[in-house]
Amino acid sequence: MYGLACDNVISYEVVTASGLIINVSQNSFPDLYWALRGGGNNFGIVTKFNVNAIPRAPTMWGGMRTYISEFPALIKAYYNLGMNANKDGKAHQILSFGWSSEIGQVAQVELEYSDPVVDAPILAEYNNITGQIADGTGVKSLAELTSILEGPASGAGLRQAFWTWSTKLDVEMATVTKDVFFEEITDVLDAADLLPAVSLQVITEPIIEAGAKKGGNALGFDPKEGPLMLALVAMKWSNSADDERLDKFAARVKDRCVAAAKAKGKDTDYLYMNYASPYQDPIAGYGAANKAKLKAISKKYDPTGVFEILQPGYFKLDGAPLGQL
Repeated sequence: MYGLACDNVISYEVVTASGLIINVSQNSFPDLYWALRGGGNNFGIVTKFNVNAIPRAPTMWGGMRTYISEFPALIKAYYNLGMNANKDGKAHQILSFGWSSEIGQVAQVELEYSDPVVDAPILAEYNNITGQIADGTGVKSLAELTSILEGPASGAGLRQAFWTWSTKLDVEMATVTKDVFFEEITDVLDAADLLPAVSLQVITEPIIEAGAKKGGNALGFDPKEGPLMLALVAMKWSNSADDERLDKFAARVKDRCVAAAKAKGKDTDYLYMNYASPYQDPIAGYGAANKAKLKAISKKYDPTGVFEILQPGYFKLDGAPLGQL
């Protein structure tokens, strides 16, 4: 397991607010190096970066399976694979629940194993779940698997929204997420060309541990808290008139799931920036100390706030881009 993408960056070439071009690494401008690993576009313009290359075979095993039943077994396999990530870091999973106008409730699991091994032991529990109505797994190239994963999310001209939250990795929290999503989805199924899903991934213990190495990152993970369940409501639709009510639907799902996690003491503030909506504030989820440190680093390298004020877009250090919904 090699951690998140930001933890594999060796160095950045950065243009600062003053126009100075600097090379940023663990040993050169280490505070800025830390901030760039999770802090967004608030510190400079990255014109080049070098990443750790990972040797691998030309093919690997993976693909997607689709189910209309076996949801509890899929959630149990999801949980166990996340908990056992330190035994074999070559496996990856995305468990999604969605709605099909033809068949109703549906589950899809995207599985990968980074070697061309059809029956990796770490994936045995998933492989023993029968009843799938479609199975696209097999030995393929990474390019092929990437194209397959992109397929369900594509659609020219469609609108899109992401909303995210995290909890401690837990079977009950995964089940609540699935149930709440299916309860709330009935109110918005009349939205034109709606493609809704809630997807579950895992911030594993090896990923968290990797983030603490080589200068660390700004994300605020605590290895003592164990692995996290990373949840994403993702939607596509066609009519702009549905924008607000679909955002409110996703916010309700998120709020109900977070409330359930808090009631059980399984909540966490972390928000994965790439999945956050414009109404969410991922920087705050890194913790007060890390937010203060990021702001101090921004002030040091950008004292007049060029990237906070003059550069629009993405997530800044003081609140959600669009405020409250």
